[in-house]
Parts: sequence; structure tokens; C-alpha cells
Amino acid sequence: MDGLIVPRPEAYKPLGKLAGKTAFCKSMAKMKGLSIPMRTLPKLKPILPLLISFVMTLGLANVSYAQSSSAAPEPDRGWNALANVLDALTPSAQTNPPPSGEQINRDIQKKLDQKQAEAALEAIEARELELAALGGPGRDVQLMFQKGRALAQLGRIAEAEAVYREMTIQYPELAEPWNNLAILYISRNDFDQARLALETAVMNNPRYSAAIANLADLRLLLALQDYEKAAALGDRSARTKAQALRQFINGINQP
Repeated sequence: MDGLIVPRPEAYKPLGKLAGKTAFCKSMAKMKGLSIPMRTLPKLKPILPLLISFVMTLGLANVSYAQSSSAAPEPDRGWNALANVLDALTPSAQTNPPPSGEQINRDIQKKLDQKQAEAALEAIEARELELAALGGPGRDVQLMFQKGRALAQLGRIAEAEAVYREMTIQYPELAEPWNNLAILYISRNDFDQARLALETAVMNNPRYSAAIANLADLRLLLALQDYEKAAALGDRSARTKAQALRQFINGINQP
């Protein structure tokens, strides 16, 4: 070994002006070494212990800085508001797709078949609001028909009739609204309007068995009405036929 390596004086002169441990350590890390020839060591003997202590202090400071720098910092998530938004957008493992329109209609149909008209109407109105918010073209025909059924089951006949009438205007080719409108007409003894509605339903769909059967029942009621009218005018035969026909109608309508 030719000499002792110590920091150059100009390297540590600015240290008194630096504030904080970090600035001190960074300055120490930038120091350059200075070689002191062996022949000059005797002259430095009085201050040699102090010089060695100083060099060791610098080494420990560098080690401490390196260790503190290598510690894994807390991950910075940046702006807290943005972090919250990202957390909210993280998909949940338990998310399920919303039910389709077809599924909703099936659920409503099930409620109507089980005579749960109030629950069905609530589901229908909720679906109507959803469709209105989407702003799509057209209307859900099946939903309109189910609303008419729900209103009729709840005894809100005028509202149900309005729904069916609107359907016969917007979708005159459909048989079902005509058939259900006829049932409402029959319930208030408006047989002529009911007959026209059922004949329209059968014309729209000649294979619509419910409308065909309802039209046959209506014709029996119309026949009974005519027999009773004739009986009231003194026709004894008509009176007998009216009595027999009434018994027959009552018999076929027994549950």
C-alpha cells in the first residue's frame, strides 16, 4: 500500500451549509478520494486517530443511507380521489348480468298466472320506467298486454279496456287484445261489441282457439237473450227453449 486514501478537503467544505441527513449522505456519496504518500504519515501522526475516525464515520453514514434507500416504500396511489374511482370500477367476482326483457316478461307472466296481480303490475310499471329511460324505439307489446291483464284482475276494468283499445289501434293485426277486450265487454253485458271484437280476433287468427270458443259461448248468450225476448212476447216455445238453454249454459260453466 503506497498511502492512505482520505476525502479531498474541497469535497467536504460545503457540508456545513447543507441541511438534513439526506443531503449530508448524498454529498458524502459524491466525494472523491485523495492519496496521501507514506512519507508524509509521520507528520500526520498527531491527528491520525482523528482522521481515521472521521473516515469511518463517513463509511457508516453511507451504509445507513444505502439501507434506508433500499427499504420498500409504501406504494403511492397518487390522487386519492382517482384511487377511489379506480376502486369503485373494480369488478366484483359476484356480479351477475341483469335479467333480459324476455326473462322479466316470463316472471310477470308467472305472477299473473298465480293471480298475483298487484306484484305483476309493480313489475310492469318498473319495466316501463326502465324502457322509457333507455329511450329506445317502439314499445314492448307483451308488456302492454300483461298490463291489461293485471289491471283486469285488479278490477280496474276501465284502465284495462283503455290498454286493450290502444293495442287494437297500434297493432290491429294481433288477435289477443281483441279477445280480451271482448271479455270486458261481456262482463258489462255489451254483447254486440263483444261479438264484433271476437269476430275480429278470429279473422286475424283463424286458429286462435280461445277466441273461437269465446265466440261460441257468446252466441249461446245471444241466443238465450233472443229466446227470453220472444218468451216475454208470449211465445211458449221460446220460453221452454230459454229455460233449457239457460240450464245448459249453467251446466257447461260449472268448474
